[in-house]
Amino acid sequence: MASCSQTAQALVTAYNTWTLENIMDVRASNCINYILPHSLSQRPMNNEEYIAFFAPSMPLFRNFRLTIHDIVVDESDRKVVMHLTSSASTDIGKYYNEYMLKLHMTEDCRKVDKSDEFVDSGYSAKYMAKLLENQSRARKTRL
Repeated sequence: MASCSQTAQALVTAYNTWTLENIMDVRASNCINYILPHSLSQRPMNNEEYIAFFAPSMPLFRNFRLTIHDIVVDESDRKVVMHLTSSASTDIGKYYNEYMLKLHMTEDCRKVDKSDEFVDSGYSAKYMAKLLENQSRARKTRL
């Protein structure tokens, strides 16, 4: 039986490979992802919806890295809370963000079956607006 801590670490490793296949491999088939706070107006996403949401943004980020700063594990309740930061390169410069993840694991702790992902919403909204604006300008230039 895997430990919840090992599965949480595996999820971070999967994001650091920056391949959708590896990321989804750590999620249970019925996993639900919540992007919080609710003020972001993101509805819960099953795996199919998460792929549709996440995949288009992946090519915008290079050398994506998550770093764990703190981790709290409750093996008996099969929950893990992590404070993380990310860094990456984009066409408009360096990207940094901060997250709190609360992961709920399957009974055997081998997969994540629910993820509550709190993001630095202020930073994310501003950065993504600039990044998408740059991408749009670049497309128009190529035409």
